[in-house]
Amino acid sequence: MRTCIVSKFPPIEGGIATRTYWRTRELLDGGHEVALVTNAGSVEAEYRIGSCDDHLSWLVRERGLRLRDVSGPPPWHVPHSPDYLERLLNQLVGVLGEGRWDVIESGYLVPYGIAGYLASRLTGVPHVVRHGGSDIAKFLNHPAYSTLLRAVLVDAERVITDEHHEAVLSSLGAKTERRPVYEVNESAFVPAERRQHGGPRVYAYIGKINYHWRRKGLDRIIDWYAAQDPSEVSLRLIAQGVGESDFKQWMYEHLGRVLPLEPFVPPWAMPELLRSIDAVFALDVDETVHNTSFLAIEARQMGVEVIEAL
Repeated sequence: MRTCIVSKFPPIEGGIATRTYWRTRELLDGGHEVALVTNAGSVEAEYRIGSCDDHLSWLVRERGLRLRDVSGPPPWHVPHSPDYLERLLNQLVGVLGEGRWDVIESGYLVPYGIAGYLASRLTGVPHVVRHGGSDIAKFLNHPAYSTLLRAVLVDAERVITDEHHEAVLSSLGAKTERRPVYEVNESAFVPAERRQHGGPRVYAYIGKINYHWRRKGLDRIIDWYAAQDPSEVSLRLIAQGVGESDFKQWMYEHLGRVLPLEPFVPPWAMPELLRSIDAVFALDVDETVHNTSFLAIEARQMGVEVIEAL
């Protein structure tokens, strides 16, 4: 089977890039031919995962991944924009013109699902849509996107969705197929015997720090940690994002010091990271968008405690 995927991908941080990475590995491991079209090379520095180049080069060199990355600025024009949709579509149509492909898979509605839809209409290759939570909540009913996205969903060969979104997507006329929102790679996330040690129990927050970091419960986590005995509890913050400076300022004013922030890790390094900790926080405080925590799924698979409320 020959599959062309258009989606977020490392070094982009976050759940969709993680899901796309493991989906790509699943197909490659199954002996399928895969092309991956992305704009990961253009991701903002705050959400860029470091140390990805060697592994991605290995996927291309040793596993045969055909990686096409839309990176760098487009030609200057007025009014200026990054033109991700146009450039993703250009790469997609170019790849699809190189022989016969069985399916286009897109991993998030904007701009990837739109690019997949247009490429399918131009080439006749069937399009399978995968979505997140935030794209449905932010874009589907927004007047700037709603008409086009309904066409994307209805035209798709099928829309891979979950129990939270199946009814609304089916009501639009989309041909839905219900699957778990994220199917963990069991060969990578092997349940690990938890460490037996006499030191502090290691807790961690792993994820983005955006402007709405309180919705991730980071203030609650710091308040909780301030009340713990440091001989019994250690806290690691593996996190980055545009809200970092604001969070650090709040932490200093509230805690009297700033805990170090560790850079985010790529999907293939997450199993090793999870083996080094005892519990992860997956808090959701007044979040307006329903999102399943992929990290929580991975952690539970490995026997790491998941804390969802404080």
